[in-house]
Amino acid sequence: MGDELKRVLIVGPTPPPFHGVAVFIRDILAGAQAFQPWLVEHLDTSDRRDAENLGRWDADNLILGFSNLAQLAARLLRHRQRLVYIPISQNIPAFLRDAGFILTARLLGARVAVQLHGGYFRTFYEQSPGWFRALARFTLRRAAVLIVLSEEFRPIFSGLVDAEKIHVVENGVPDLFADCACPAEINLEKSRTLLYLGTLNRTKGILELLEAVALLSADMPDLRLRIAGQWSEPDARAEAEALIARHDLGARIEFIGNVDGAAKREFLTSGALFCLPTRYPFEGQPLVLLEAMSAGLPVLSTRHGAIASTVGDGVSGCLLDTPITPAKLAQSLRDMLADPLALKRMGAAGRERFLQRYTLAVCHARLKEVFDLAVK
Repeated sequence: MGDELKRVLIVGPTPPPFHGVAVFIRDILAGAQAFQPWLVEHLDTSDRRDAENLGRWDADNLILGFSNLAQLAARLLRHRQRLVYIPISQNIPAFLRDAGFILTARLLGARVAVQLHGGYFRTFYEQSPGWFRALARFTLRRAAVLIVLSEEFRPIFSGLVDAEKIHVVENGVPDLFADCACPAEINLEKSRTLLYLGTLNRTKGILELLEAVALLSADMPDLRLRIAGQWSEPDARAEAEALIARHDLGARIEFIGNVDGAAKREFLTSGALFCLPTRYPFEGQPLVLLEAMSAGLPVLSTRHGAIASTVGDGVSGCLLDTPITPAKLAQSLRDMLADPLALKRMGAAGRERFLQRYTLAVCHARLKEVFDLAVK
C-alpha cells in the first residue's frame, strides 16, 4: 500500500482548553512516528474559548462545525485519505456534527475509525428521540471500526453495529517519570497533601472534596489540598469559594490552574494521595488517573465509567460507590492517610500497572493495529 493509501486524518481538537479528547489527540500528533507507515495528518476542530464553553452550543459552535465540515471535504478531495479518525460526542448537537464528518468521509471514499472516549453514549442514545436513534444507527454502521476504552464499554454499541467492528484501545499518557526509578518515594515526603487534577465542576466531585477537607480539618491540622485545573461552571466556583471562606480553609487549599509538562510533573510529586471523586456522566477512563499512577500516586476515586477496571481497588488505590457524601469521602481519606506504608505499596502497584498497560507506546501500538484493521 503506497503513502497515498496510508494517510490517516485525525479529526478533533487539541488544547487549550484542556480536556481528555483534546489531550489524547495532541498526544497522537506528537507521537505520529509510532504510527508509521501511516502518515498522520490533522484537521483541527478546536474551539479556543475556555472550559466554560465545553458541552455548550451557540452560533459560534455552529459556524465552526460547518467550517470544519467544509475543510474535511476539501482535504478528502485533495488528498484522498484512506482513513479518517473521528471521536464521537455524547449529546445531540455535537453528534450531528460528528455524523456529518462520518458521512462526508464515507461519501468521498475514505474508511472511518470512530472512537468513543466516554461511557455515556448508550444512555444518551436510549433517551433520545426516535429520529435521532435511527440516524445514529445509520451513521455508526458506516464506520469500519468503533473503538471503546475498556471491555465493559463494548455493550454500549450492542445491537447498533456488528460486534466484530468493536475494538478496545485503553488510554495512554506520556511517562513524565521515565527518569525516576520510584516516584512514589517523592510523594511520601508530603504525607498529608492531597492532589486533585481535572476540570473543576460539580460532577467531578470537587465540592464534596472541599467539604471532606473541612470535616477533617479539626483533627488533621497539617492536611492540605492542591487543586489543578480550570473551572467550567461559574456557579460551582462561587459555591466553592463560599465554602472555603465559611470553613476558613484558605490556608489549606491551593488552586494551581492548568498544569502541563514540567509543571504537571512538579504537581504530581507534591502530594501523597490523588483524589478524583467523580460522578461525571460522560466519564470514560480519565487520563488524570493514568497520570497519577505514572507518578506512583495511590488513588482515591469512584466505581464509575472504566475506573474500576483501571484502578485496582485495594491494590493501587481505593474506590467508592456513587453517590458519595463528604462524610464518606472524609472517612476514606482518613483511613488511607493513616497508613503511609499502604500508600507506598499502592503507589508502587499503580506505577507498575501504568508501565504495563497505560503508556503512550502501548496505547498507540494498539490504535495502529485498529487503523490497519479498518482498511483491510
